[in-house]
Amino acid sequence: MDKNRTFCSFFMGLLVVLTVSLAFSGCDSGEKVVDEVTGNRAVKQYHQSKEDLSKITDRQEERFKDLPDEDKNPDDQQ
Repeated sequence: MDKNRTFCSFFMGLLVVLTVSLAFSGCDSGEKVVDEVTGNRAVKQYHQSKEDLSKITDRQEERFKDLPDEDKNPDDQQ
Protein backbone atom coordinates (compact mmCIF):
# COMPACT_ATOMS: atom_id res chain seq x y z
CA MET A 1 0.00 0.00 0.00
CA ASP A 2 2.89 2.36 0.72
CA LYS A 3 4.32 1.80 -2.75
CA ASN A 4 1.00 2.68 -4.38
CA ARG A 5 0.65 5.83 -2.32
CA THR A 6 4.23 6.88 -3.10
CA PHE A 7 3.70 6.23 -6.80
CA CYS A 8 0.42 8.17 -6.84
CA SER A 9 1.97 11.07 -4.95
CA PHE A 10 4.92 11.16 -7.34
CA PHE A 11 2.64 10.97 -10.39
CA MET A 12 0.33 13.71 -9.11
CA GLY A 13 3.31 15.94 -8.27
CA LEU A 14 4.74 15.39 -11.74
CA LEU A 15 1.37 16.16 -13.30
CA VAL A 16 1.05 19.40 -11.32
CA VAL A 17 4.58 20.50 -12.25
CA LEU A 18 3.98 19.79 -15.95
CA THR A 19 0.65 21.59 -15.93
CA VAL A 20 2.08 24.67 -14.26
CA SER A 21 5.12 24.75 -16.54
CA LEU A 22 2.92 24.49 -19.64
CA ALA A 23 0.61 27.19 -18.36
CA PHE A 24 3.48 29.61 -17.79
CA SER A 25 5.15 28.81 -21.09
CA GLY A 26 1.98 29.96 -22.86
CA CYS A 27 2.06 33.31 -21.05
CA ASP A 28 4.50 36.09 -21.75
CA SER A 29 5.18 36.64 -18.05
CA GLY A 30 1.78 38.22 -17.61
CA GLU A 31 3.09 41.56 -18.85
CA LYS A 32 0.24 42.02 -21.34
CA VAL A 33 -2.35 41.23 -18.69
CA VAL A 34 -0.85 43.71 -16.25
CA ASP A 35 -0.64 46.38 -18.97
CA GLU A 36 -4.27 45.79 -19.91
CA VAL A 37 -5.53 45.98 -16.33
CA THR A 38 -3.53 49.08 -15.39
CA GLY A 39 -4.33 50.92 -18.62
CA ASN A 40 -0.71 51.08 -19.74
CA ARG A 41 -1.59 49.34 -23.00
CA ALA A 42 -3.99 52.12 -23.94
CA VAL A 43 -1.37 54.74 -23.11
CA LYS A 44 1.21 52.91 -25.25
CA GLN A 45 -1.26 52.74 -28.14
CA TYR A 46 -2.00 56.45 -27.76
CA HIS A 47 1.67 57.39 -27.93
CA GLN A 48 2.23 55.09 -30.91
CA SER A 49 -0.73 56.63 -32.74
CA LYS A 50 0.53 60.11 -31.93
CA GLU A 51 3.95 59.24 -33.40
CA ASP A 52 2.33 57.74 -36.49
CA LEU A 53 0.22 60.87 -37.02
CA SER A 54 3.25 63.13 -36.73
CA LYS A 55 5.08 61.01 -39.31
CA ILE A 56 2.11 61.22 -41.67
CA THR A 57 1.89 64.99 -41.16
CA ASP A 58 5.60 65.38 -41.92
CA ARG A 59 5.26 63.33 -45.10
CA GLN A 60 2.25 65.37 -46.22
CA GLU A 61 4.15 68.61 -45.61
CA GLU A 62 7.03 67.33 -47.73
CA ARG A 63 4.64 66.44 -50.54
CA PHE A 64 2.93 69.82 -50.29
CA LYS A 65 6.28 71.61 -50.57
CA ASP A 66 7.04 69.71 -53.78
CA LEU A 67 3.85 70.89 -55.51
CA PRO A 68 4.08 73.87 -57.87
CA ASP A 69 2.59 77.13 -56.55
CA GLU A 70 -0.45 77.07 -58.85
CA ASP A 71 -1.49 73.64 -57.51
CA LYS A 72 -1.31 74.62 -53.83
CA ASN A 73 -4.48 76.74 -53.70
CA PRO A 74 -6.99 75.58 -56.28
CA ASP A 75 -9.71 77.77 -54.70
CA ASP A 76 -7.80 80.96 -55.54
CA GLN A 77 -7.84 80.20 -59.27
CA GLN A 78 -11.62 80.24 -59.71
